[in-house]
Amino acid sequence: MKKRKIYTSLRLKLGIIAVILITIPIIAISMTYTKTVKEIISKKYTDSAIQSVYETGEQIDYILRDVEDFSTVIISNTQLLEMAKNPGGYSRDQFNMLLRNFILSRDDIEVINVSLPSGSYSIGANMVETHSAVEKELAESSGQPVWLDTENHVIEILSGRFHKNYFALGRKIIDYNTLEDLGYLVISLEEVLLEQSYNSLLDNPSEDIYICDDAGNIISHTDKKKIGSTIKFQPYAQNILNTRTSKGYFKFTEDVDKVAIYSTISSTGWKIIKTIPESYLYQEINRIQSEFLIGGIIYGVAIIIFLIYFSVRYTDPMMKMISVIKKVEQGDLSARTEISANDEVGQLGESLNNMIAEMSRLIDRLVKEEREKKEVELEALHAQINPHFLYNTLTTIKWMAKIQGNNSVSRAIVALIRLLRVSTNLGTDMITLKEELDYVENYIVIQKLKYNESINMQYDIEPSCLDVMMPKLILQPIVENSIIYGINEDHTDINIRISSYRKDEQLFIEISDDGPGIQPNIVEEILSSKEDKKRFSKVGLNNINERIKLYYGKEYGLSIETKLGTGTKVIVKIPAQQEDVCIKY
Repeated sequence: MKKRKIYTSLRLKLGIIAVILITIPIIAISMTYTKTVKEIISKKYTDSAIQSVYETGEQIDYILRDVEDFSTVIISNTQLLEMAKNPGGYSRDQFNMLLRNFILSRDDIEVINVSLPSGSYSIGANMVETHSAVEKELAESSGQPVWLDTENHVIEILSGRFHKNYFALGRKIIDYNTLEDLGYLVISLEEVLLEQSYNSLLDNPSEDIYICDDAGNIISHTDKKKIGSTIKFQPYAQNILNTRTSKGYFKFTEDVDKVAIYSTISSTGWKIIKTIPESYLYQEINRIQSEFLIGGIIYGVAIIIFLIYFSVRYTDPMMKMISVIKKVEQGDLSARTEISANDEVGQLGESLNNMIAEMSRLIDRLVKEEREKKEVELEALHAQINPHFLYNTLTTIKWMAKIQGNNSVSRAIVALIRLLRVSTNLGTDMITLKEELDYVENYIVIQKLKYNESINMQYDIEPSCLDVMMPKLILQPIVENSIIYGINEDHTDINIRISSYRKDEQLFIEISDDGPGIQPNIVEEILSSKEDKKRFSKVGLNNINERIKLYYGKEYGLSIETKLGTGTKVIVKIPAQQEDVCIKY
């Protein structure tokens, strides 16, 4: 064999490819990932954070505008205007009933207060004091909504008092026909409503978020102690409060470098402000940069290992052969590999297919030889029994019994002859249901002699079921079990009923008795364990169940229903197959 030159070695070629695939991408990406790229990514992160704050501001703006629209509905209500014009003609209960109808339609409003020259009417939470700046601020308005800063109020609930923060919407109640000022409307909302809107923006304890008015007074804050304080002394305050843009950010330094992101709530002019350390804002970028370097190293090592040791050219065919071998291990000798390579791997796949085929042939031959062996054994046994001699002898005894007038013995011998004719007919495995029932009737004739006529049989057979083919000697062992298990010291006689019907191309045969029933633990073992020769027939229910499954498949067989003191029902399920010519005897 010619010695290969070193530069034709596959290992060297894979090494060169690995170096090219690793070094070129890493160098190219390292050169492009410059300061400019990082700044662009940083801006994207900042824009994303600004957008989150903006969307939260829009959500709050929607809530506030909805409250404003609701206030318009209240102050334009015809009944309220009529009551405000003529307060003396209505009682306090009538005012409260009207206001209650409004507040019951909303879940977010805590208090509705109407102030008229004749007095004040309030519904909702019981405030000890109302908003202090209402009259001054509303007096200068012309009926437009006026939002009032958050104030802490004492609320009376039952016999206790509690502190809550409320912000409010105030409006003049005006008669639009005469433009006469009739009074004031104040709608109070809990400050927590605002906090719930922006609380989801907090991802880190180092972040801070709040809402302030255009003068810098804090309206809502996660730290309730800061509500009512001002932000004017913050390094970013003047930039945000004096800016004309609706959203944006400013960088500032306060112990560490931070970013203040803001958005304006258009309906009120309030600002929602979020401060966040730059290290946290851009930690994802720094993490990506670190992981990129680690990933590059892992990528290089993985490519080298993969190309040298786990090349697709070799691993894929190997996995296919392993899959075929596993199927063969599970008994599927029809599995074959589909490797068409011309190298050693292809030869290995072809040898594997040949080996599986040879195994299949050997197993088939062994099965055939074993079957032939059993047939020879059965034929030998059949020859030993010599049924014709037995039939002739029993026939002679029958006539002797008739001559002597013993009809019971004669009937028993006739029944036994018919039983032997079916059971020793080794060449026929399938008989009709009618023939199987005849076999049972002959068996019962003999059993009645044994048990002194204490066995009562009933039949309920649909005519369409009689010609259905089935394995022979299925029903007799079940009936025998009912007799053996049903007749004892407590049960001197037994009633057995055999019924059949067809359903969905299937035949169901039910053998039920009124015996003592079977213990639950015994029922669980009957169809899975070996027969109990003391209590069950030698053929056994388990044997019958296995025979049916071998003939037709696992979905067919026996099922048992029993109840102690009531009786037992055995259900036989087989396909409803018929033949034009049935076996007769």
